Amino acid sequence: MTISRGWSTELEGLRGIASLWVLLGHISLLVNCHIKIISSPGIGVDLFILLSGYLMAKNYIERKDKEPWNCPSTVKNFWLRRFFRIAPLYYFLLVIALIAGPWYGEMRDLIASYYPGTATETSRYSDQSVANILAHFSFVFGFIPHYSFNTVLPDWSIGLEMQFYLLFPFIMLLSLRMGYSRALLTIMALCCAGRFILSEYYEAFTMPSMILIKLNVFISGMLLAEAVRLRSIWHVILALLGPVASVIIGPDTIKLQIAMEVLMIIGMALILWQYPEQSRFSGLIYWPRKLLNNPFSTWLGDVSYSVYLVHLLIIIPSIGMLLKVYGLHAYSPLLRFGVICLVCLPTVYFLSTLLYNLIEKKGIILGKGLLNTATGFVE
Repeated sequence: MTISRGWSTELEGLRGIASLWVLLGHISLLVNCHIKIISSPGIGVDLFILLSGYLMAKNYIERKDKEPWNCPSTVKNFWLRRFFRIAPLYYFLLVIALIAGPWYGEMRDLIASYYPGTATETSRYSDQSVANILAHFSFVFGFIPHYSFNTVLPDWSIGLEMQFYLLFPFIMLLSLRMGYSRALLTIMALCCAGRFILSEYYEAFTMPSMILIKLNVFISGMLLAEAVRLRSIWHVILALLGPVASVIIGPDTIKLQIAMEVLMIIGMALILWQYPEQSRFSGLIYWPRKLLNNPFSTWLGDVSYSVYLVHLLIIIPSIGMLLKVYGLHAYSPLLRFGVICLVCLPTVYFLSTLLYNLIEKKGIILGKGLLNTATGFVE
């Protein structure tokens, strides 16, 4: 069975950029080399979130005739697909992260001894309690401040993604009653109101792992999907309300991240828009699309989820060992950054390619097989 692509191939390139951005951002922070845009890995996560909102809405709308939104089996099938897309690789790496957590905590403490500004609460790496394990295997950890950022994996955003998947079918049902844009903007407004009504709960999260903190960015992606489908500038304008909501929900969010959310929304709209052939805009967008739509970019997109999950398992001990054994701290910041990139990027992408082929693809195929067995048709 082959895995078909249900989206514009340019999106694969964007996913690849997002994962590389997070990887380089974490390297730059951990070696104390601050490079303005690169050193903000949260921007790469925002790009992932926008893409997720776009893809979920696009695919759900395109399946509407075959899978009506108000049919219980549609919701079940959606959750089944998403679970088997996310969970198999996550569970595999989570087991490694939990078992080796204390060692990773020691490596983080070692890095912090050279660069105190990189220090984090490393006891969260070594939490092997039943409560922490159950919270992560059940994906409820994103709702619980104490467990939301409590392994070596950057899985706070995985919990966030699963919360979005849980809510998404109901968001689409609400759009049937209220209208697509009105429903999405109402939900975005409620997220903003929650920032004041539930302020202590919002502020309890070290990372924005609770869905109400980031749902506005997912919604911007959903509005972009409608903008591209209808070729509607108005929906692009509505999507730009997402960054406005980010300012309200996270008043401490850095200005660069807000500005980049705006640029990413506009950039995605320009790249994914369907232009008339031979039009001026079609010519202008040719090279950006070419950059995102080629075998290398497709490969970067294919392995992006594996790269995102596995990279900290590689770069943390690599930096720790090179600091301790080879005196990496004596190098200039840019040279430190370059050395770690040279050491870690080939390793991360090699392992990610293996994980994609051995676990991710098999998980997707397993999910499709279960879905086909349950529904009695071959997709």
